Parts: sequence; C-alpha cells; structure tokens
Amino acid sequence: MKGTALAPSQHIRPTLGSIRTSRTARVVVVLLGATLAVSTVSACGTQQPGAAGIVNGSAISEKDVQTVTAEFNALPRKEKATPRDVLYSLIIAPYILTEADHAGKNVSDAQARQAFGVPAASLSPATLDFLRLQVEIPTLDEASKTAILATVAKAKITVNPRYGTFDKQAGVLPTSPNWIKPTASPVAR
Repeated sequence: MKGTALAPSQHIRPTLGSIRTSRTARVVVVLLGATLAVSTVSACGTQQPGAAGIVNGSAISEKDVQTVTAEFNALPRKEKATPRDVLYSLIIAPYILTEADHAGKNVSDAQARQAFGVPAASLSPATLDFLRLQVEIPTLDEASKTAILATVAKAKITVNPRYGTFDKQAGVLPTSPNWIKPTASPVAR
C-alpha cells in the first residue's frame, strides 16, 4: 500500500511507565542470576557459615573445633591435638559414643574428666565429648569399630576446605591448594 508511512505522532515511543517496568525486570533478572550463582558456588563446599564440617546436615562449628583444640592442648599432656585431628574426632564422636553406649562401655563426663585430671565443669560440652571419645575408643572391640566405620561410610560428610578433605577411612586429610605450585630450587653457581 502506498503512503502508509506513520506520522511522527503515530510512532511508538516508550512511556515512563514502560521504562520503569523494563528497568525493574532487568534488576530482577540480575538479582535472580546472582542468587543462583551464589547458591551454586556454596554447593561446592561447606554450606553453613562458620561450619568446620557438616555431618548429615548437623554442623560442627569452627568455634567448637578451636575451643576443643585449645582446651585439650592446655591439659598437662605431652600429646597435642591439631584442629584437623579435633574436627575428625568431632565428626566421628556421635558414632563412637552411640556404639560405646550400645556395647555398655560408655564413659560419663565425670569419668572422662577424671581420666584426664580435669577439674569439674571447666570444659565445654564439645571438649567433654572429645575426652569421652578418647577414653571409649580403646574399650571397643573390632566388631564395634567395624560397625562404626560402616555407619560413617553411609554418612554425608562435608569438611570446610580450610581443614582439608574427608576420607571415610583415613579421616580429614590435608590438601595443598592447587594454585600453589612448587618452585624449582635455585641453582648454586
């Protein structure tokens, strides 16, 4: 058809309302994308802030790991614990404490304090579990230890990369970051 050009007043121009709607839509899309990106990144590691490890959805806090390490290392003993060792013990503690209870070899908090020469009520609950664990492990027979390992193997365990990686047979293993490359030693001239 000839002469069907639009007059300037007939051109479609964006109104202020359509511009606001368009900007709002862009902001929503950007926020949604950012939310998905953050949730995808957090799914790769520990999913709870401040958690050193997560066992079947229950967090072991970094504060507990640090407290147990400090309290245990303050005891008058030659052997010292590292945070990695403490984390592994706290990961397996519920399984060992439950198995010791079933085997009739459970140890009370008072017995654990006495075994380590600790005054009453001077330790955190996590440290008392750690001490009970240390006393109970040697009392368990091989069948109990095998049952514990089988239960741990079925558990969903995530460890904060700061502590290493978790191996269900070997415990928490240190990892060296893959971005640190060994350098060649300088050649003496």
